[in-house]
Parts: sequence; structure tokens; C-alpha cells
Amino acid sequence: MLDKVANLLLNPQFVNFANNTKYTVTTESFFKATGRPAAIMMDKKVDLDTRKYAATKEGLYQTLCVLIYLTMIPLVFQKYGFKFAQKILKGDKDFPAFKDANEFLNYARLSKMDKEHRQNHKLLSKISDSLKANDDDKLTLKEHLLNDDKPPVFPLPKGVIELSNLVGTVIGLAWIASELSNHILHPLMYALGFKSKPAVQQKDNAKTVEKMGNSEKLDMKV
Repeated sequence: MLDKVANLLLNPQFVNFANNTKYTVTTESFFKATGRPAAIMMDKKVDLDTRKYAATKEGLYQTLCVLIYLTMIPLVFQKYGFKFAQKILKGDKDFPAFKDANEFLNYARLSKMDKEHRQNHKLLSKISDSLKANDDDKLTLKEHLLNDDKPPVFPLPKGVIELSNLVGTVIGLAWIASELSNHILHPLMYALGFKSKPAVQQKDNAKTVEKMGNSEKLDMKV
């Protein structure tokens, strides 16, 4: 059993997946969007209406997070983070002049394949015919892909993309998702038939307000 687990964890495809911020965050958000509402609904200590309200709201929030992440990361942070790095590192031999982040990602994906699998692969058409690793290289990167068992790899552009994804994750999920949820979730909940918070939750909120009021009165007396 342990051998099977070890083989899974050491599998190159699993390692590549685990090292990709976009894949891991998307997977985590997907499980949150399904697992958390399921866990809420299984809590029999809470009444059904409250569970339905909380589970629906949590599911909508996590879905919003996934949508924000999948749109903002490739269209904003990854795209412009890569361009910004290209300007700063222009001429660096470890950062070839890829047209954009997508071209690099296509090249990186092809470079990990066996040579026979690269032949006539559809992604080859997405690599520039004139792109070289540097001016001293006699072969283009596409020729390296077609002829080399192990084409050149470029950790620096990969690191730039992962850093851009990480920054996008922090800004998109910790700030933007939180702000948008305040304006989007309540109308959505209303449209789904949740006119207001469940009665139990309203009573709990009322008790909290009452306790706060009593505390303020005590402070004033002191």
C-alpha cells in the first residue's frame, strides 16, 4: 500500500500538478465548493433551514472564488506579470523572447513529452518558427523540440508565472472575492428563494446585539 502511495506522489504528472499554483488552487476551491456545503448539511444539531441557508451561501461564495480565479489569473496577473518580467529581463539568456505566457506554457508542456509524442503535436503550431533560446543557438526552439531527447528548459519564466499566479491568488481570493460577495451573494440568495436569514440565525444575532448593548451599558456605569 505504501509503495502505491509513494509511486503516486513521485509520479511526474502528479509532481507537475502539485507544483502548479493554478491547478492546486482551482482543485482546492472546487472541493471547498462541494465539501463545505455537504459538511454543513450533515450537521444534524442545526435546524434544516439554517443548514440550507449556510450551505447555499458557502457554495455560492466558493463558486465565485473559482470564477474569479479562473478569469483573473490568466487574463490579468499571468499575462501582464509575464510581460513585465520580459521587459525587466530583456536579453537574459534564461528568458527567451516568447510572444506571451501561453507560448511559453505550450513550449514547456511539449518539452516534458517524449520526443516521439512531440512529432506532429497540435501544440507545435503554437510555437514560433523563428524563436531561439538565444542568438548563439543555431537551432530554433521548435527544432529542439523535434530533434532533442531533452529540449532546453527555462525555470525562470516558469517561476515568473507561478509568482504571478500566487500574487493573483492573494489579491483575487483574499480581497476581490470578499468585496464582490458583499454585493452579489445577497441578491443571488434572494433570487433562490432565501428572503432573509433563518429565524434561528436571526435570534442568535439578536442575542449577540443584546449582549453587546448590555456590555456597553456596564462600561458606561463604570
